[in-house]
Amino acid sequence: MGTKDHKERKNHAGLLLSQEKWDIRYDILHHSLWIVVKWLFLLDALWYIIFIMDGYGAQVEIFFRIAAAPFVLFIMLLVFGFYVARHKTILNDYIMLSILNFVVLIIMAGDQWTHSLQIICILPIIFVMILERLQLIYFQVFLSTSLVIVHFTLVELYSVSPWKNHILLNFSGIIFNVFIIAKIVVQIRKYTQMLDTQITIDSLTRLYNHEAFYEELDRKMENYKQTGRPLCVLIADIDNFKKVNDTYGHAYGDKVLKVLAEIFREESSVKCFVARYGGEEFAMILDMNQDDAVRKAHRIRERFEQQKIPDESGRAYSFTLSVGVACCSSEFLTSSQFFEKADEALYKAKASGKNRVCL
Repeated sequence: MGTKDHKERKNHAGLLLSQEKWDIRYDILHHSLWIVVKWLFLLDALWYIIFIMDGYGAQVEIFFRIAAAPFVLFIMLLVFGFYVARHKTILNDYIMLSILNFVVLIIMAGDQWTHSLQIICILPIIFVMILERLQLIYFQVFLSTSLVIVHFTLVELYSVSPWKNHILLNFSGIIFNVFIIAKIVVQIRKYTQMLDTQITIDSLTRLYNHEAFYEELDRKMENYKQTGRPLCVLIADIDNFKKVNDTYGHAYGDKVLKVLAEIFREESSVKCFVARYGGEEFAMILDMNQDDAVRKAHRIRERFEQQKIPDESGRAYSFTLSVGVACCSSEFLTSSQFFEKADEALYKAKASGKNRVCL
């Protein structure tokens, strides 16, 4: 524990976060492309029916010109998915954005007779919003705007197609655009919610994880510097937990962790932020003074000690908890310094006999 361990954990979490962010971006891109391909096939089938109804007949040339764009996208998507899955390739933001822009170019090139699919240019802009790169956003807005102007000019001024202002073609294209954009926005929302859960919630206890704890502690420290309101941190560690795992097995150890997590959850309130700090360690940020924080720590320790946790055979065992508490003051310049004091208090509780609370 301590400041060094605090930084190591944050660096490790940063690596995990980066990989998870890439995974979620790939999922968003892959599913977005499938949505576009699927519905573009349906739209083009509708357009071909409109051409036939207008008296032009089932012309093979028109069919291939209409089907070219979704077919190329379909092949590209298959190759893209196969390549990434086979080679475990991590594509950077620029490559993924280039793929989306290529998709837009194919769709707009396939829309040779109308200008009803121009809003498809917003797809890369939607995607680039999740990349957290401001320069890319500005660049993509400029690129998409340029594509719209060029496409509109080519279709409106230079196209001799009798269908460029066809009401049914344009109306169906607008409906297609609205539907596609809506589905992709919903999808991005769903995946980003999944990402938020993955990077902030501990999978075993369903409490916040250490990364979320650090972020909340930083936020609380900034608030403390501005308002001076009472702020405390407690860190709890199950005594001799390695022996619990070695004696009763890791499955039983997980059960013990869940029991303690439930106690922390029940003892939390709007003034408390609870997290599984790591391993058998749990932490709580408390918007309360020292006396209230110490009472909270004693109550958690006593409740855990009183728990009888049965194993598979029905025999029940109880365990103890050591807790360190620190209260914020002006001497702490960073959240790491504040956290280190609570860490020192936990060591003090361990060194002085365990099963106790120390400041």
